[in-house]
Amino acid sequence: MKLTQLALMRPVTTSMFFVAIMLFGMAASRLLPLELFPGIDIPQIQVQVPYQGSSPAEVEREITKVLEEALATMSGVEEMRSDSTQDGASIRLNMKWGEAVATKSLEVREKIDSVRHLLPNDVERVLIQQFSTSDMPILTIRISSERELSNAYDLLEKQLRKPLERVDGVSKVTLYGVEQKQIEIRINGDRLAASGISSAELQQRLIAENFVLSAGTLRTASRVFQVSPKGEFTSLDDIKQLPLKTGVRLEDVANISFALPEKREGRRLGQKYAVGLDVFKESGANLVSVSDRVLAVIEQTKQDKQFNGITLFVMEDQAFGVKSSLQDLLLSGLLGALLSFGVLYLFLGNLKMTLVVVSSVPISLCMTLAGMYFLGYSLNILSMMGLLLAVGMLIDNAVVVTESVLQEKQRLTDAQTAKSILVEGQHQQPLAHHSANQQSLNNSRQPISQSANQRALLLGVDKVSLAVLAGTLTTAIVFLPNIFGVKVELTIFLEHVAISICISLAASLLVAKTLIPLMLNKFDFAIGAAKPAGKLARFYQRSLRWILTRPKRAGFIALLLLASTAIPLSLVQQDQSDGEGNDRLYINYQLEGRHSLAVTKAVIVRMEDYLYANQAAFFIDSVYSYYAPDSTQTTLLLKKDVDFDMADLKERIREGFPKYAIATPQFGWGGDNNGVRITLTGRSTSELISISEQVLPLLSNIKGLVDVRSEVNSAQQEVIVVINREMAARLDMPLPTIAANIATALRGTPLRSFRHDPNGELRIELSFEQHWQHSLEQLKQLPILRQADRVYTLDSLASLTIQPRFDTIRHYNRQTSLSIGANLDELSTEQAQQQITQVMDSVNFPYGYDYSLTGGFERQDEDQAIMAVNMLLALAMIYIVMAALFESLVLPTAIITSILFSITGVFWALWISMTPMSVMAMIGILILMGIVVNNGIVLVDQINQQTPDLDTLTEAIIAVCQTRLRPVLMTVATTVLGLVPLALGDTQIGGGGPPYSPMAIAIIGGLTFSTVTSLYLVPLCYQALIVMRYKSAIRLGKADNLAKKLLPWTT
Repeated sequence: MKLTQLALMRPVTTSMFFVAIMLFGMAASRLLPLELFPGIDIPQIQVQVPYQGSSPAEVEREITKVLEEALATMSGVEEMRSDSTQDGASIRLNMKWGEAVATKSLEVREKIDSVRHLLPNDVERVLIQQFSTSDMPILTIRISSERELSNAYDLLEKQLRKPLERVDGVSKVTLYGVEQKQIEIRINGDRLAASGISSAELQQRLIAENFVLSAGTLRTASRVFQVSPKGEFTSLDDIKQLPLKTGVRLEDVANISFALPEKREGRRLGQKYAVGLDVFKESGANLVSVSDRVLAVIEQTKQDKQFNGITLFVMEDQAFGVKSSLQDLLLSGLLGALLSFGVLYLFLGNLKMTLVVVSSVPISLCMTLAGMYFLGYSLNILSMMGLLLAVGMLIDNAVVVTESVLQEKQRLTDAQTAKSILVEGQHQQPLAHHSANQQSLNNSRQPISQSANQRALLLGVDKVSLAVLAGTLTTAIVFLPNIFGVKVELTIFLEHVAISICISLAASLLVAKTLIPLMLNKFDFAIGAAKPAGKLARFYQRSLRWILTRPKRAGFIALLLLASTAIPLSLVQQDQSDGEGNDRLYINYQLEGRHSLAVTKAVIVRMEDYLYANQAAFFIDSVYSYYAPDSTQTTLLLKKDVDFDMADLKERIREGFPKYAIATPQFGWGGDNNGVRITLTGRSTSELISISEQVLPLLSNIKGLVDVRSEVNSAQQEVIVVINREMAARLDMPLPTIAANIATALRGTPLRSFRHDPNGELRIELSFEQHWQHSLEQLKQLPILRQADRVYTLDSLASLTIQPRFDTIRHYNRQTSLSIGANLDELSTEQAQQQITQVMDSVNFPYGYDYSLTGGFERQDEDQAIMAVNMLLALAMIYIVMAALFESLVLPTAIITSILFSITGVFWALWISMTPMSVMAMIGILILMGIVVNNGIVLVDQINQQTPDLDTLTEAIIAVCQTRLRPVLMTVATTVLGLVPLALGDTQIGGGGPPYSPMAIAIIGGLTFSTVTSLYLVPLCYQALIVMRYKSAIRLGKADNLAKKLLPWTT
């Protein structure tokens, strides 16, 4: 009341305040950082230990287990996964959401440093990485050409990467798939042996000869000099002419030259070799602006003659997702706003008044943008989602306040008119002037005075003030459990949706209590005669009277409606297909063993030939492939704006897959947190593979489960070198020296870099000639040691045998693990979980071995459990808020019933629209819980203000409900119509994420059904509770009187 009075007393100040807010909001819309996602720290730390040329078993024993044991003592770690491969160890720590990742990263470094001395001596570095949504590249570019790109490093580095890195707002640009040249020192084993120099001595000599040292300072009487002895190599000739011993130079025992590093992986785009380029933006920079500037540089680069024949293809563009999402949301919001405006005009019948009510939406949105800017938030797809959801709710408070003020003015005008007619009638004869009195009734409506107008306005606002406040608080409070409760990925992202909704609702409350009354006071709205009740109002009055006078029958009907929830509840399927996307497909080849790069490239080329031969039939825009010795994947970029059935397309593509002896192409089944994944755990990888071979046929027999496969195979082989200890001791040759010779021959040894090349710092690598790597027989002849005139080869010092081994050894929470994955084809996640559990329970696992459902199963169970708990907490908090505001335990109980019936409406709407229950639908239910109580709050508050006696309770309820029918229908209609475009459209989060439609359908279905039932059941429950309270009071009084009679000494 005081806030409204202040607005009416200071109209210019109030107007200028909102004008300033509008200006701030419009400025904030330009200043707010525009991003795909808000900057959220992902609670995950990755530890990478590169260790080339080893075996998975050795990496597991020497590196992985050592680090796992050290990291296991950390708190807050929910899950630890590790991979041990011939390239090194990778350990991933998944922590609880809300943990201080930066602090945990420092703790990880401390734990690793404490066991660093236990790792192999030739481990060069341990990489520790943490992730954030702001670390994602805003642009992923692929560069392909008919000509060879492997030598194009200097061109791409100088003419593309560096110009992009200089773009305003760009923090980093990474170039991969093309390597900078290096200096290779290829040892001739025979010459080195003949010189009498060992490879270890040669390595130490090269390290010692390439140095820079700070020797201190030289102080003369007048000057101070820094002394820096330098022994760096300054040219290739310096390296070649390095003296090793008398008469022997480095070029005598090795070939020194510039060369490209050995290619370890490859990429192809459009059937051509491709290079990758990722662009990252600075924190706080506007995503769309940075992307536009980068694309402008790329277009300019395309015009460069040096790039003739080179294709620059933008594979991922975050800005495109943001812009398409923003355009979709704006279109849906405008359509919803137009529909809401139309229905308001139909109800109010006054264009000026409709504009006053609708003005609360843009003003509230501007206030929200200004608030988000000052609080340090960004405008991203989550905050935009919150704003879109809020649009339909922002008008509710204005409608309720406007309708209450108009009703008070109507009563005042009617009372003033009746009084005027009564005074005039005293001077006229009743019979002679009957027609004149009737004419006077129609013409004597006079404008009310300014003071009377303000009293009516303040009284109208005061009547609904508590109800509007309670409605706003209950809508906002449902998000508190997500903001302050248990943190999971869903609640973390939902928090950013909630912020924009809560700020906008607070803004709409302020507008409804200040600016709307001010405009209603200043603008001239003609208050006509009260219109007779329409058909809908009369029907509502009759039906409500029937229900209130027959509470038992009405209660039985209500229970039947509530019980009907079981029908759609059993028919609506639960699914986790949100975000699957319909613009690309992934093919994983499940390679058996490790092969040369040429072999895996041939596998890719054959698949690409098949796909491009059917490019039109498969709706393919382009094909991108990645291949490495042990991994291959193909990405199908599908045409946009083409309607097709994804399951049917997968089946048609799958039918024509090429047949391979070393690979089984299947559609990829996502990362660790997606898709269908069954994780087997135990002690031995070989035993887990044996179990998986039993399980795979059983899972393949499940109808609707396709592409079933294991992620580990034993097709890889390794050469075991067993050194003869007696021979080594006789020759006084340490075993590590022999092993180091083998390592130098096969994987090389990096030396201190060469820093005098015009193109920058170059890597120097010491290794034997490549022919030692090409066959086992060659390796056996590798010279290790020369004594006198005899050269000892590896074959004379050790035995070499070939044994099978595992390509990767995986651990899950420090247990050896193996994952089985699959795709779903016309099978919901819920059905798949039931059938897989049934199959896995029938398998007889050895002691110490078990299975767990991970991936999408684990994520779905966790998300739904958290959402269910948060919904219960939200329900309790709604009750607490209403009880505190109404100072009653009875009134909130009557209002809470509307939430129960809204859930019934949700499931019926999902079933009718054939929409599965997804996380987006659950978000809709959560938002719905805060909305549906608003109408009940206004109804109960208005009835309560009448303080009717028990005898007149029914009539008072009917009278109040009839006056609230129009505002209830208006608020519901504006909210529902605002969401209709989202429910009927295919708008997705970020342009390619989960669709908004399940959430919109849930809100529309629940709100519509709850409104119909609440208009009857809330008054019914209120009446029943009041009667119950009255009867309880009577019984309590009788019991008290009886106690006083029986126990008079207690009085």
